Amino acid sequence: MDLRTRLRELEARLGVGQRQPPAVPSAVTAENGPASPSVPGPLPLAARLQRLATAQADKPAKRAVSQEELARIVGGTLCAEGVVLVEQFLPLSHRHGNVPFQRIREAALDFLAGGAEPERERLLFIDTETTGLSGGTGTVAFVLGLARIQGDTVEVRQYFLTCFAGETAMLEHALGWIDDRSHLVSFNGKAFDIPLLATRYRLARLANPFATLPHMDLLHRTRAAFKRNWPDCRLQTAEQYLLKLFRDDDLPGHLIPQVWTDLLQFGETRSLRGVVDHNRIDVLSLIALAGVLGKTYAEPGQQYADPLGIARAHRRAGNQATALLHLEDHGEPLTDDARLELAALYAKSGHWDKAVPVWEALAGKDVLCAMERLAIYHEHKQKDFAAAVHWTERMLPLSPQADAVEKRLRRLARKGKPAGGG
Repeated sequence: MDLRTRLRELEARLGVGQRQPPAVPSAVTAENGPASPSVPGPLPLAARLQRLATAQADKPAKRAVSQEELARIVGGTLCAEGVVLVEQFLPLSHRHGNVPFQRIREAALDFLAGGAEPERERLLFIDTETTGLSGGTGTVAFVLGLARIQGDTVEVRQYFLTCFAGETAMLEHALGWIDDRSHLVSFNGKAFDIPLLATRYRLARLANPFATLPHMDLLHRTRAAFKRNWPDCRLQTAEQYLLKLFRDDDLPGHLIPQVWTDLLQFGETRSLRGVVDHNRIDVLSLIALAGVLGKTYAEPGQQYADPLGIARAHRRAGNQATALLHLEDHGEPLTDDARLELAALYAKSGHWDKAVPVWEALAGKDVLCAMERLAIYHEHKQKDFAAAVHWTERMLPLSPQADAVEKRLRRLARKGKPAGGG
């Protein structure tokens, strides 16, 4: 079917060129009663096109904004076409909230770093503001925030894209701070920021500078230590609890992508400075938070900290002695789960004289797992089958797996039977 024929069929379906039926009279007569309201037919194609053109014309015209004006608005300088560089230098004694940046030099970071103590000058704190949270190839980081420690100074470098065309220049310029000795520090960067930036480098036909770099993601350690005691573990929640930092006039993060979209579409610039300020606070919070978290995982009894979460993190990393320390020296009553973890650590290190009283105390509260541990201990360590039977029988009315408990009782009866079958 040729194009002309298809257009005729389309016009016929839409009623273009056809005579419209006469309007239904609206008068009310005694004979016919109220007239039915008229039902409008489909708009002609020409009318629909005219409506679309009118809607487009009603949109506000894009305001021309020069690169220099954008640089002035966000407080930076043009470092390349389409890229504004914003820099800030703060003394290490500066307080972010109520935490001085200096604390990052004093705190132990070996556990957060997953190995040896990292050099503080090699730490590269990184955060982005993006066009969306999907992380696909269509997502662009239009603000790239970096910070590092140089001597007694915190240096902050932020790149702000004024258009899509400046992305490659921004990525190339950032390589001045990213080298093979950098140690990344982020908040959820392993799952979002770094994979996104790696994709953008590949699309720009540049080598991925992050491929071999060690990465300290503070979100995971924050969750392990505080998720039981906080409503959530967002960065701003950590700021409020740990840094006593409250963002009174901060631009909400969910509005940031729209601010940049409005710049590109309409030349709107009202909230651009707020975007850059929001990103700068994010980056600086990483420095203060790393110092606080380092102390939290090294020294027991820190405010808001969950000793069980910290102990489990250390145990999984092979730091059994440190895990035990956090549970023993917490200074407050432990939850039943934490006491079970404590007893398990005692047992693993061979301190049965410490593990058994903990299990017995929990068994007195009808904690099923503690009864099971006591039954196993008496059966395999003490060879006291009568005691093992006692604790297994205590389990029977509480266990959701009664068949397995009865099977254990039968096995214990056979093992405890005197030689010769008397």
